[in-house]
Amino acid sequence: MTPYSPAETASTETRTPDDLRLTYVLATIGFAFLIGWELSATFSPSLALLGFCDVREATALRIVSVLTLAATFAFCAWKADWAFENRNRLFAIGSLLALAAVANAFVNTAFAGIPLAVSVVSWALFGVAQGSIMMYWCVFFSLIPTRRTAVAIGLGSIGGTLLFVFANASDTQWLNLSEITLFIVGSVGLAAYLSTRIPAERILPVGAFRRTKVLTVPAALSVASQGAVYGFMAIELCSMGQEVAVIGGASGLVGTLVALLWALLGSKVDVDMAVVMAGMLLFPFFDGPGRVVCGGMIIAALAHSTIVGWCTTSIDNYEFRLHPVDRFALRQTPSYLGFLAGSAVAYLAVFAYPLAGTQLDLLMVAFALVLVVAFCVYGGDDAQVRKRLNELLAPPAAERALEAAGDAGADQSGPGFFRKRCELVAQRYGLTPREEEVFLLLAKGRNAEHIAEQLVVSPATAKSHIYHIYRKLDISSQQHLMNIVEGYDGE
Repeated sequence: MTPYSPAETASTETRTPDDLRLTYVLATIGFAFLIGWELSATFSPSLALLGFCDVREATALRIVSVLTLAATFAFCAWKADWAFENRNRLFAIGSLLALAAVANAFVNTAFAGIPLAVSVVSWALFGVAQGSIMMYWCVFFSLIPTRRTAVAIGLGSIGGTLLFVFANASDTQWLNLSEITLFIVGSVGLAAYLSTRIPAERILPVGAFRRTKVLTVPAALSVASQGAVYGFMAIELCSMGQEVAVIGGASGLVGTLVALLWALLGSKVDVDMAVVMAGMLLFPFFDGPGRVVCGGMIIAALAHSTIVGWCTTSIDNYEFRLHPVDRFALRQTPSYLGFLAGSAVAYLAVFAYPLAGTQLDLLMVAFALVLVVAFCVYGGDDAQVRKRLNELLAPPAAERALEAAGDAGADQSGPGFFRKRCELVAQRYGLTPREEEVFLLLAKGRNAEHIAEQLVVSPATAKSHIYHIYRKLDISSQQHLMNIVEGYDGE
């Protein structure tokens, strides 16, 4: 069974195939489980996973896991080919290690006097597991058609946030830990099952993937600064107790809802940094509920940015046949290094050298200034990355020219001649392979919705390709495109 072949689907289907629809549904559920336990780890210093120790010690253990998580992504970025070829082994190991922190919590709850070193090792292994399983999910999303990828990720994030609240809102630690265990097993099990549904012939050999620089240095600094704010605010909220930690994690629901809205509408407005900076600057002026509101604003904006990053990375990987491990790891490494730095600063500011008043004000202003500088230098968009992706796929000049003899004697009335003419125009204007597929359908008079259905991509992706085609041909209408094809003489 080969449910993911766009070529086969295009000739027989004008809707999402049933097999692929089932894959999206299961992926939504599995990703929800992933987000559920990932949020439980993020806010663990005040929740069940670390409920056996005080919040200061719990924060230190969480920082250990973030350190190994960032190291895991850095290793995968360094050995991307090896990680892709051995992804199943890494996933199997990660699946076992993922339960280390849960088992440690169960043991520490049941027995007193467990050495701290055991918890340190458990949380170090948990960070490795978290990184490897997140990587596996990104690889999966990068290998399936993008028709509903953004929707699956968006709905999964919403469901995962709700699961996080459900699993951590009660005071019964054994029940909470059992629910988190279910999230881990569900996420791992569905990822393993869904990966078996991808036909082997649809998975490119590692050497066939294209590579492009994911982030410029300024962009990496921007991502790292966002991660630092996330880490700092997560620890700040956790220091206020279990209820606030749950509210903080739940506030991400707003951001994920907005991300889902963009996935459905095919557009996006960047307001993340404005919300984050407002929350940071207002945070010192409030106490209690006011700080919780500011922290919730920040978490919501960063959750939105994170989910949009998952969507764009996975979709670009599939559309442009980019190396999934390389791109995801290179994006996540600066993010979690920033998260690590922010968590460490929060540990110092909250526990080691508690800050209040003017000192706290200055720290928040410093964070906001770092964000402003990083955002301004970065430019607030990914235009350079998009340009590199298009350049990466532009066919070399040698491939744009066809032998004149190949055209001689061609049947100028049949469908073969029409396709040949479209290929010539596509090569003349340097369209990418995917744009050439879209171009052929446009030349036949198809609209964006039909193209999205035929190629099993999202409407937003289809519209993006159409925009790039119009720009390369310097036209503004489909009729103009059809006229070019009709009147093209090969010169």
